[in-house]
Amino acid sequence: MTGPTQSPSRMKLLFDLNSLRPPRSGIGYYTLHLLEGLRARPEIDDLAGWVGSEVYANQRLNALMCDDAALQKAAQFSDGVFAMALRTARNLPGVYDARTVVRGVKSSRLRREFGQRGYLYHETNFVASPFNGPSVVTIHDLSHRRFPAFHPQVAVDYLDKNLPRTFRQVQAVIADSVYTKNEIHELYGLPDAKVTAIPLGVEPAFQPYDEADCTPELAALGLGYRRFVLSVCTLQPRKNLQRLVEAFMRLPSDLRDAYPLVLTGAQGWMNSALLRDLEPLVQARQAVLPGYVSRRALLRLFASATVFAYPSLYEGFGLPVAEAMASGAPVLTANVTSLPEVVAGAAWEVDPYSVDAIAAGLERLLSDAPLRAELAAKGRRRAAELTWEATVDRTCGVYRSVVG
Repeated sequence: MTGPTQSPSRMKLLFDLNSLRPPRSGIGYYTLHLLEGLRARPEIDDLAGWVGSEVYANQRLNALMCDDAALQKAAQFSDGVFAMALRTARNLPGVYDARTVVRGVKSSRLRREFGQRGYLYHETNFVASPFNGPSVVTIHDLSHRRFPAFHPQVAVDYLDKNLPRTFRQVQAVIADSVYTKNEIHELYGLPDAKVTAIPLGVEPAFQPYDEADCTPELAALGLGYRRFVLSVCTLQPRKNLQRLVEAFMRLPSDLRDAYPLVLTGAQGWMNSALLRDLEPLVQARQAVLPGYVSRRALLRLFASATVFAYPSLYEGFGLPVAEAMASGAPVLTANVTSLPEVVAGAAWEVDPYSVDAIAAGLERLLSDAPLRAELAAKGRRRAAELTWEATVDRTCGVYRSVVG
């Protein structure tokens, strides 16, 4: 049984806010930018969400979106019963992220109440919680089906179990790209009318910054302005960093010395061989591993890179590529999955399975300043077409199709 029908011209929206918890992932930023845009929409009567059993709306929601300490506090499981449930769930085979079990229990009553009050629930992180009202889900990619070996098995099992239920529950599915929309059709058989491709946006903070503005962040890492190759991603197999490192090692030594490889991002999994290969490069100062960096530092690294290298094997969208283009960095990326759709001819595309092709692309870009300038200009024009305002506008169109 579903809750009351909303007026077609006015909407009340509910979100799971757990993805906002720091350190914030790409899905967390997607959720944040949607919320920021929806706050300004005249047709939105109310905007609310939950973390654990706590509801956040109005000024409390606004404060939570900007306050990492509040998010950390909201996400704590201090109650003895739930703390015990968390410890028990961690020992159960096949449970992906036991915290999800606890969150589901703690939020069940509030979800039921919001459904009865006529809210539309938008799950931005793949798996929708049960809800007795209209609901929408965003699917960012289906890499767990295409490359299951690149994920922890518990993650694959969790998605395989819960995505079919989610697709049955929701009235509409949002995909980050036409590529991902087609994947959903192929792998799950959803009708075309149920899935809408809505590209992500690039926040205005990703823009060119001059050398003086970038110097403090670069100096802390021993880097020079426009004097390094950058890649930004979690250190995990799907990002194809092993081949990128092998390709970089094939460059002439003078290029490696002049343009060290900077791999910034959180530690992932299945990366022991990658770290082993990187060690001699790090010792020679031909590679730098800053780990997870601050937002300010990340923006300056994007704007300071000679080349942004992202030869990923699989992307549902590839937002770092769009962010690099907006920052004025010439981009080398893969010619597979959604990436050609995102760059739209504004990047140097290579076969990500060919170390030779990646190496040749890097050498060409590092040795050809006019080509870099051409790609940087094309990239900025392309990135300017990808705005969060457009993403929010099209997302509201999906909401209207569900509640209207």
